[in-house]
Amino acid sequence: MKAVVFPGYRRAEIIDIPRPALEGPDDAIVLVTTAAIGPWDIEQFMNFKEHRGVPGGEFAGIVVETGENVSSIGLDDLVTNTVCHIGPNRPSELFGSGTLAGGHAEYVRVPNAESTLAKIAVSGEERAVLAGGTAGLGSQAAAMALNVAPEGTYTVVGCDPIGMTALIALKRAGASGRLTGLDDHAARQALATHIAGNGREDEFGENPRRSDVVIVGATGDYPGSGLVAKSVKPGGAIIFAEPYGPSRIGEHDFLLPRGVTISSTQWPTVEQVKKIVTELQIRRLDLTPVVSHVIPLDEVQDAYEAAAMPGPGVQKVLLKP
Repeated sequence: MKAVVFPGYRRAEIIDIPRPALEGPDDAIVLVTTAAIGPWDIEQFMNFKEHRGVPGGEFAGIVVETGENVSSIGLDDLVTNTVCHIGPNRPSELFGSGTLAGGHAEYVRVPNAESTLAKIAVSGEERAVLAGGTAGLGSQAAAMALNVAPEGTYTVVGCDPIGMTALIALKRAGASGRLTGLDDHAARQALATHIAGNGREDEFGENPRRSDVVIVGATGDYPGSGLVAKSVKPGGAIIFAEPYGPSRIGEHDFLLPRGVTISSTQWPTVEQVKKIVTELQIRRLDLTPVVSHVIPLDEVQDAYEAAAMPGPGVQKVLLKP
């Protein structure tokens, strides 16, 4: 089968590898119909060190094989995955991380299928593919912000697809007028300002308004920790929309206002994925602005270049095997 690998720095190519087989009674094999390029995939693409297997944390497809213990997921079901796989003894690993092959391929093996896969509808496939990663993290960050400060003001710093999802979720919750998006990418800043309905397209600068809660988008893509510090009020909260965000805060030398708390989301569970899929299907969550490009798998180099160094109008890039 065809699969993507990174043979070097900022290089993506397609090779032929054996199709995966069932390895246990809880496994499923999925024929990939749509995959997304996530920030965790881009990080490998931009920081190549060694061959780490097939990338692709977010994918959707058709179940073509199941192990004998799999009953709630059937053959021919259209499904999407949780980016983080939780095994029966609770060890976790990300699809596409090197230890667990991802979905930038024609087929992918899914361990513990019933706790990893959620059924989706054909009509929403290109948005539902984001439920187990991008949409799950962004929506979760928005929910945390609303819990911390129900009537507060909110700033999203780093309006990548995860950050943009948080903006959309906050707007849906009625936070328009109390919501700001900041990004040093001009096109993303313009889109964030349009979604937030607050501020100007040139809002990004040295002295942004301070908010009760600051949500940080993908840590590899946000404009910088100094801007985060300038955007949060004393006694406010910073929420990283990626689970490992706080661990990277020490990489930057900056001073936070007094009394600021720092927290982060967790990787979406299959129950959370199902909830997001339902919200997408009934149009309570509209991710249309987040998905900007759908590119054939054969053009994977161009797809990764577009996702890693986004030009005007580029948000989430999907791959079609």
